[in-house]
Amino acid sequence: MIAEVVFYIAFYIIGVVLGSFFTLAIYRIPLKQDILYKRSYCPKCGNKLKSKDLIPILSYLFLKGKCRYCNEKISARYIIIEFFSGLFYLLFVLSLKIDIFSFNVIKIVQLIYGTLIISSFFIIGGIEKETKQLSTGTVIFGIIANIFYMIYLYILGNNIYRYIIYLIIIVTIYILGKILNTQRKIYDISILILFSIIATNEIIFIMSTIVTLFMCFISYFLHKKIINYMFYFSFLNILFIIVFNFVTIM
Repeated sequence: MIAEVVFYIAFYIIGVVLGSFFTLAIYRIPLKQDILYKRSYCPKCGNKLKSKDLIPILSYLFLKGKCRYCNEKISARYIIIEFFSGLFYLLFVLSLKIDIFSFNVIKIVQLIYGTLIISSFFIIGGIEKETKQLSTGTVIFGIIANIFYMIYLYILGNNIYRYIIYLIIIVTIYILGKILNTQRKIYDISILILFSIIATNEIIFIMSTIVTLFMCFISYFLHKKIINYMFYFSFLNILFIIVFNFVTIM
C-alpha cells in the first residue's frame, strides 16, 4: 500500500515538473527563445535563477510569490499551472490503469506517447491564450510524436491507415497554406483540428468541439465576445483523453 502511494506521488511530482516546463515554454516559444538549455531567469529583472528558486510550487510558496532578486510579484499562473499539471498527469496515469504491479512495455509506450501529446496540447493552449496565435512548431512536435507511435503500432501489426490519411491531409494543408498564403486564422484552426483528430480520435475531437462551441455561444451570449476557442479546445482534448481512457482501457 505504501509503495503504491509513493508510486503515484512520484507521478504527481513528474506532472508538477512538467507544468514548470510548460510555463517556461509558453513564455519563451513566442519570443523564439531556447527552451532546453538557456538558464531560467526572472522576466522582470532578468536575473538568472538558482536551483533553490526553481523548485516547482515550493519555491513560489517560500518566496511568497515574489522574485528573490527584485522583489517583484510573480504571476500566480505559475503555481496554478504546476499544481493542475501534476493533478491532470496523475489522473492520466490512473486512466491508463498503470500501477506498480503492471508497469510493462506497452504501458510505458502509452505513457510516453500520451505525455508527449498532452504536453503538446498544454503548450498549444497556453501560447494561444497568451498570444492568440497557434504554435506551429509545437504542433509539428506533436505530429512527429505521432509518426513514431505509428511506427510502433506498425511493428505490432496494428492498422495505421487512419493515421496515414490524416497525416497526408495535414501535410497537404500545410503546403497549400504556404503556397496560397491562406488567411492565418483559418489555416491555424485547420491544422489544430487535424492534429487533434490524429492525436486522439474522432470521438474525442467531436466531444471537444461540441463543448468548445457551447462555451463560445455562452460567452458571446453573456459578454458579447468569443472566448479563446483554441485554448479551451486544446485543454478539453486533454480532459477527454483522460475520461476516454478511464472508460475504455481495461
